[in-house]
Amino acid sequence: MSIVALGQQFTFLSCGNLMAHILPSQIEKIESLKEEWKFDQAISLVNKILMKDPTNEDALLQIADIQYRQGEIEKAEKAIDFYNSRKSDKDPMGLYIKGVLEMEKNLWHEAKKYLGKALDLTDYGNHEILRCYGLAEYWYGNREKGVKFVENAFEINKMDAEVIYNLVELYLLERRFRKAEKMIKHYFDNHKDIKAFDKDITFYDSKINLFQKFIKNYISLQSS
Repeated sequence: MSIVALGQQFTFLSCGNLMAHILPSQIEKIESLKEEWKFDQAISLVNKILMKDPTNEDALLQIADIQYRQGEIEKAEKAIDFYNSRKSDKDPMGLYIKGVLEMEKNLWHEAKKYLGKALDLTDYGNHEILRCYGLAEYWYGNREKGVKFVENAFEINKMDAEVIYNLVELYLLERRFRKAEKMIKHYFDNHKDIKAFDKDITFYDSKINLFQKFIKNYISLQSS
């Protein structure tokens, strides 16, 4: 997944006017290059900005995202750690990204720490942070708590494909088939309004269909 795409739900490129220090034309070009997977060119463009302003926070966020997309987690962490140090670990965006990077390494306790701080700073009102925190809690071992947080994310934004996908998956893992079926029905009933930020909607269509078939097969086997 992409922290920029996910962050668009967090308003990654507009939250608190974060991108004010990069010209709109530059933002558009950087985003276009990333969408085309031309990461070297995107980094080159961002580096030109950093050469003029080495502490440009918006450029640091872009560097972290590009390196994250390339799978260079350690490099992405260096950029976001520098960003967070400048923000005294009080910026929810930086903490959210740091938490996501810790999740990528399956360091659930560390992820919870950073995402928890981000939740406090946003008064538990951002569904993307709630979603990630819930997943971190779940895979850390606090399964019920984790499910509840993802459910809270759904209550805030019921049209986010990633939240719905995560909830169905967690319900299936917990053998809560009725809840999973209800969520699948919600997905298809509202399909035209469902928003996909990081992946094409067909990815979610495929996964939700597979989940639905799994439930039908499971119920069939149980009743035979």
